[in-house]
Amino acid sequence: MSAQNVEFYHDGQLKKGELLTREIEKCKGLVYKDQTLTFKGSCQITLLNADNKKEKITLKEGEELTAKFIQFKENFLDKPAIRIEGVQLTARKKQFSEIAIQQEALQNLQSFSIGDVLQQLPGQYVQQFDNTQFKNIVFRTASGSSVTGSGNIPGGDDFGNRAFGVQLMVNDIALSNNENMQSYDSANSGPFGISFSTSTNGGNLTPSQPNYGVDLREISTENIESIEVIQGVPDAKYGDLTSGLIKVTTIAKASPLRLDASLRDGTYQVGVTKGFKLKNNNALNVSVGYMNSLSDPRTSLVGYDRTNVNFLWSSKNKNGFSNKFSASFSTNTSKGKRDPDDLDGMIINVDNKSFSLGNNITYNFNRNGSKPFFRTINADVGISYSTQLTERRFWLNQGARPYGNSTTDGVYYAPYTPPSYENQAFSDGKPLNVFTDLSVNGSKMTASKWVHMYSIGANFRYGNNFGKGRYGTAGQFTTFNAAGQGSNGMRDFNYRDHVFASKQYAFYIQDNITKAFANKHILRTNLGLRYDLQNSYSTYSPRVNTSYQMGKFSVRGGFGLTSKAPSLNQIYTAPRYFDFLLGDYRLPGYYSAAIMQTVVTPGDNANLKPSRSWKTEVGMDYRFPFATVNLTAYYNRLFDGFTTASVHKIMDKAKVNVNVSGTEVPTFEVIGTEKFNYLQNRIVNGYQSVDKGLELMASFKKIEALNLVIGFNASYVETSGHKDEGLYKIAAPKIADKDYEYGIYNDSRNKSSMARASFSFDYHLASSGLIIGLRTDHFLSDRTLNGVNDIYPIGYIKHDGETQMIPENDRTNPKYQGLFLKPSDEKLSGLYNKTLHNIHLRVTKDFLSGFRLSIYVSNVFNLKAYDERGAVYGNFTSTSFGGNISYRF
Repeated sequence: MSAQNVEFYHDGQLKKGELLTREIEKCKGLVYKDQTLTFKGSCQITLLNADNKKEKITLKEGEELTAKFIQFKENFLDKPAIRIEGVQLTARKKQFSEIAIQQEALQNLQSFSIGDVLQQLPGQYVQQFDNTQFKNIVFRTASGSSVTGSGNIPGGDDFGNRAFGVQLMVNDIALSNNENMQSYDSANSGPFGISFSTSTNGGNLTPSQPNYGVDLREISTENIESIEVIQGVPDAKYGDLTSGLIKVTTIAKASPLRLDASLRDGTYQVGVTKGFKLKNNNALNVSVGYMNSLSDPRTSLVGYDRTNVNFLWSSKNKNGFSNKFSASFSTNTSKGKRDPDDLDGMIINVDNKSFSLGNNITYNFNRNGSKPFFRTINADVGISYSTQLTERRFWLNQGARPYGNSTTDGVYYAPYTPPSYENQAFSDGKPLNVFTDLSVNGSKMTASKWVHMYSIGANFRYGNNFGKGRYGTAGQFTTFNAAGQGSNGMRDFNYRDHVFASKQYAFYIQDNITKAFANKHILRTNLGLRYDLQNSYSTYSPRVNTSYQMGKFSVRGGFGLTSKAPSLNQIYTAPRYFDFLLGDYRLPGYYSAAIMQTVVTPGDNANLKPSRSWKTEVGMDYRFPFATVNLTAYYNRLFDGFTTASVHKIMDKAKVNVNVSGTEVPTFEVIGTEKFNYLQNRIVNGYQSVDKGLELMASFKKIEALNLVIGFNASYVETSGHKDEGLYKIAAPKIADKDYEYGIYNDSRNKSSMARASFSFDYHLASSGLIIGLRTDHFLSDRTLNGVNDIYPIGYIKHDGETQMIPENDRTNPKYQGLFLKPSDEKLSGLYNKTLHNIHLRVTKDFLSGFRLSIYVSNVFNLKAYDERGAVYGNFTSTSFGGNISYRF
């Protein structure tokens, strides 16, 4: 059988150029060159022949077999993967903390975006379906509801820091939301406030938000070859993250014209995809998609639209160059119309357009038998530009009211709003993002058979916003109805003139080491060091992952430091204005004179540092005859997180002498000042949190007699968070007190715990092109200890601005009763001691004529979800039906 040529076909799972079957036992030698694999005995090889039948070939000692790739036949290559026996149906654990979702597993849940795909990861669950809510994700935490997309989107430092710290990359090019400044009041709100949202009888609308990471609704699933999620320690190449990494890989190849249509709960999506095989190993893929979503299909009050056009071109030549070029254009709009039954209701219009280019270049030095130290050079470049316009409108009929409009300190006559008018506020952003990464890579085997795969690289990120900024109608922010009032106000703010570019530089070195010992044990260690310079702040980040495999059993561990730079919206918040109405004098028919004083505080947070996270994990894996089981324990500590500090301010409030004379406009003069206390918010680095937990994954071998594939995952996590020492809570007494202006309190400490599990049962009959799948979600525990504040003050601020701390043994003294906080009515929330279970159905059938039909049913048994108090459990998905049909020409 020596030197025989055997032609065989791709099995539908692996990339061109890789080993083409998973059923190859170890051969003594395996050589790949010029599209040819040479096997050297003794071993047994299982191939797929032209009739898609398995064919076994056995090589004896001394024999060899040359297997050459043929030019793939379109009618075989493009057979749906569902007709391949070995198709991957579930998410699978890889070497360290990576989880891969490939091919058919992408369709386990009806996917309108990658946010839907990620719901099958450990700790996640099938969400209530609503595409009018922005979607993001957090990993390995009990804060919030993981993948958001329902009306109860969590805000606050706990969830926000984790969502902000997730990095999404497509073809090794980072997607960024750091330049999004579509907020309403970033000068006075916290770092993770929700902006421009509204509720109507037709549903809730929450468009894409700054500071929460990339909106996953914007990333469609066309042309995705695989998704890899790293919840633990990533290689040193990857930065600007603290929570986790999502790596999306797309592919360009020859493929038939495919039409897709999906429908579910007021949402429909249509798409067209076609792959072209070009000359000289080139391929082009083109896809166009449109999605329209209504929160309630019975009304069009709240809706979301997405249009995307994608081009992907790949090329590989004999000179060592390979290239993948992508271009995409997308639009998405969110509409919250006025409820006809609510004439004063709010209108929200969001119109976003984006254009992006990406290019991945690889040059291979390792040709003509040469073995240079660096064998390849890779360059990844991406640029994206967007226009984002957000509009909020509602009708006001409150009479003429004065409002502050000065942009400098002083006392002045303030303007009035019209008695009745449409209040309008706009945010016009034009974010620009550039990402580049350059690396050189090589591999070497030492004399003692240690294999090193090493790389040295650098990346650069640039972000800016050239938009018109925030603006609106008169008094769109704060108005006053009586003299003697003070309030934080806002003014128009131009991004183009006041926002400076954010720049990040990084350098990294990585060495992935493998050693196979004589006893067939294998040691794998990934060592990396990364240096980040993020807005003038330096971070050195060591990264280590290691595993030791002893036959069917392996142990692994990892630790590393990651960092996340603040967003433009957190740094450039605009100046802070405090407006105080000194007097309001009106004589109908003659004059209206409002005397206003404004104090301006610089609002930018230029000294914000990156937040950082130490990530540690240990785990073990065992390959049983029937399944592979992975158990992971982790401990993640976030520090320098972004939070709000309440800053005590004292202004010299003007004393004015007002001269009123007949019908003339009153005049005033400043005759002195007096002290006045007020509070302002500022975004600072001062939040800490800890996530610790366990994850279990099991991938069972297919039960051939039943054609059944079973998957299982479970997770338990505890999360605690608090502000740094010294970031106290400052609050005014419920009733004005002559002795105290404000009380000072220890800020709240939050603690949550969560346990979830999920099974997947997939009946796969490849010969008939049929999959019947059941996905189960089990909510085993969900507890949150909210705001466990000490109701007693630790200090107070007097009316003259003096701060006085109270000794610990005197804080319960009745003389401070006026400062005591009201005890929380409810400290514990969640499921208490109850467990809930949900079941979801998928049926997929492809026909040889080219049609493929999928039916999805969430909560197939129409189960109801109530906690121990009888309240509806918000994380439980109600019954809904969906379908997808596609046709290949």
